[in-house]
Amino acid sequence: MKSTHKRALALAMSAALVLGTLTPAMAAGELSPVCDESYYATLDYYGGLKDASVVKSYRTNGRSTLTDYGSYDEVINLTDSRTPTVADGAVTFDLGEDAPDRFYFEGKTEQPFRDLPWTISLSYKLNGAPALAEDLAGSTGLVEIDLDVIPNLSASEYARNNLVLTAATAFNADDITSLEAPGAQVQLVGNLRAVLFMVMPGEEQHFAIRVGSEDFSFSGLVLLAVPATLQQLDQIADLREAKEKTEESYDAINDSLDVILNSLDGMSGSLNATANGLDQLNRARGTISAGKDGVYSSVDAALNASGSLTNSMKPVNGHLDSASQALTDTTSTLTALTDNAMALKPELECARSAIQSIQSDTKKLKDLAGSLESYNKSASQISGDLQSDCEDMGDALEDLESSLSRLESALRSASGVSEVDPSDLTDSTKVNVGGTQMTVTELLSKISAAQKLEAAYEAKVKELSAASGASEDVIRAQLPFHTFLVGYFTGQGLSPEAADAQATGIEQLIAFTQTQDYQDLMSTLDSVNSGVDGVNDKIGEINGLITGLTKPTARVVEDLQRLTVFLGDDGLSGDLAKLSKLASDLLKDLKEHEGDASALLTHLDELGDLADRVTRNADTALDLVKQLDDTLGAYEPKAQQALTDAQDLVTAASDSLSALTGAAQQTESLLKASGGDLDAGTRQALSGLAEALRRSTTGLNETDTIRNAKDTITGLIDDEWESHTGGDNNLLLMDAAAKPQSMTDSRNQDVNSVQFILRTQEIKAGEEPEEETAPARHSDNGTLWTRIKAMFRDFWNAITGLFRK
Repeated sequence: MKSTHKRALALAMSAALVLGTLTPAMAAGELSPVCDESYYATLDYYGGLKDASVVKSYRTNGRSTLTDYGSYDEVINLTDSRTPTVADGAVTFDLGEDAPDRFYFEGKTEQPFRDLPWTISLSYKLNGAPALAEDLAGSTGLVEIDLDVIPNLSASEYARNNLVLTAATAFNADDITSLEAPGAQVQLVGNLRAVLFMVMPGEEQHFAIRVGSEDFSFSGLVLLAVPATLQQLDQIADLREAKEKTEESYDAINDSLDVILNSLDGMSGSLNATANGLDQLNRARGTISAGKDGVYSSVDAALNASGSLTNSMKPVNGHLDSASQALTDTTSTLTALTDNAMALKPELECARSAIQSIQSDTKKLKDLAGSLESYNKSASQISGDLQSDCEDMGDALEDLESSLSRLESALRSASGVSEVDPSDLTDSTKVNVGGTQMTVTELLSKISAAQKLEAAYEAKVKELSAASGASEDVIRAQLPFHTFLVGYFTGQGLSPEAADAQATGIEQLIAFTQTQDYQDLMSTLDSVNSGVDGVNDKIGEINGLITGLTKPTARVVEDLQRLTVFLGDDGLSGDLAKLSKLASDLLKDLKEHEGDASALLTHLDELGDLADRVTRNADTALDLVKQLDDTLGAYEPKAQQALTDAQDLVTAASDSLSALTGAAQQTESLLKASGGDLDAGTRQALSGLAEALRRSTTGLNETDTIRNAKDTITGLIDDEWESHTGGDNNLLLMDAAAKPQSMTDSRNQDVNSVQFILRTQEIKAGEEPEEETAPARHSDNGTLWTRIKAMFRDFWNAITGLFRK
């Protein structure tokens, strides 16, 4: 009974996978054939495509000819023995008068897999370290299966917005110690733990399944991509339509709110400004009110003083007469002064000519003094250079004597040239391999290690070939040398990146041994080793020659040492230094009095410039005196008239002051009578109006809060909408009523349903060879169910195998 239940559960899961193929087509009565499309693909361990085909189920509706569009590698009739006609991307079946109600055929193609709205990849870890799927069968520990689903932006818009992806697998609960699948639906069905993931349209997901096992096996993932056509999903289209309508109204309201808030902001500022102005007017009123008593006192004082001012202005007329007579006398005196000053101009011109002659003579004397002083500078320079040269020569002779001493010691201790060791050449010579510089010794050592790894790889290939019965070329294709090296170095504790770099270096070294550069290098090393003996013989001859030259050269060095002593500080160099010192002292004495004559002549020249400027300023002063006389003569009549007018002004001002005094007295009496009532009324009106304006701005100050709240709500709505319309997923772009699109060609119009069913490769120890697939037996003319059974045998075995003990 238990076995019967397990088989029933397996049958139910397998039926769910093939349900899309057996879905009824459109109702009878349609004139055109209606098609259901199912795409079946087998993936390798890592999500790469191994084998794929699309099965199309047509309801013929009585048509005698059936045409399907698509580019297929192979077309297989699953219904009968009719042979299709394939041309220009079209597949045509001639069904004749006895056309079946349903017609099935299979097309081998990879294009729908590339057009999936996601790219799918898998990776594996064993106890936290990256691992190859081929090595996991039978492993003990925690195995992590990572599924990465990335949106494919090049897929069609219909696929990106409407296809939903589910990924499912199952584990026998009796064969595992733990199971963890974050974000998945995990259900226990009998002794089977089923794991189900879902990816929404346009969504990126990364899933992990962690399985603890003492004998790991994995039946692979079954991935199903189908359009979401549940009736409840029609509400998403209604929501999108309602959102678009609401958005237009909200935008209009939003714009209106911005206009109102901007207007309120302007009113708030204007009202506050008005209230502040009223406060200032009130303060001005208070200032006037506080100072009115002082004004009254000042006006009383001014009125009292106006009488005195009027009395004081009466004698002014007599004073103006005296001023007119004084102006006439001053004009006469200035005219006489001007005539006397103008007589000095010829004398000033003669003085200026004499000063210029003196300046010309001082300039010549200054040039002569400069020439004499320049000789002293040249002599000082020569003396300093001579002393410096003597010091430099003494230092050079000391250095020469030291060098000769070292040379003599070196000659006496010379023992010849050492012989050449071939290993020195290989340690110092560098070559470039794959962009890396290394010595020949390092290169030979690394090549030896690489060749050992290559030998280990070949041994592994032979071992796998013998164990599986496959040829060595097939094993190399399944397990490339690079992958073998990465696994080896990862096992040595390196990170995946470091292991990949090490593997690349090993492959470059192996490739280098096959190049002509390597052959030339080995030939060169052989030539060098054979020529070392001849080089050492020549070195022996050179050492004999050095021994013969050492003693004569040592005697020459001794003679040069004695010469340096004669030319050194105690000899010729010292005498020249003393002579230079005497000359330098003499020149210093002359230098102390240098410039005295030049300074004197410079001062005389400056004195001449000063006298010249004085004469020119005197000329200018005389001209100004003449202009003053002319000006005074021209304006004297007008000044006399001004004095006469001033007399008339004083008379009129005196009369006006008398009249103003009477008017001020009457105005002061009026202000004193009405000032109290006017001040109290103005104070009360201004205070009340300012308070009313400020209270009206209290609500207007909240416009920024209202605007921020409005912007926050708008941002939240836009962010949430964008998140589900292409940001995080395409959920709100789903259209349950959208017409399915053919996965092979857009010219296929009458498509009832589409579905993608994919299964990844199993990981099992001692896995039996897979049975022959349906495409390999397409010549079998059995029933439709026979062909369908052949196509899904892998899926059936994968599911039912989980229930077997």
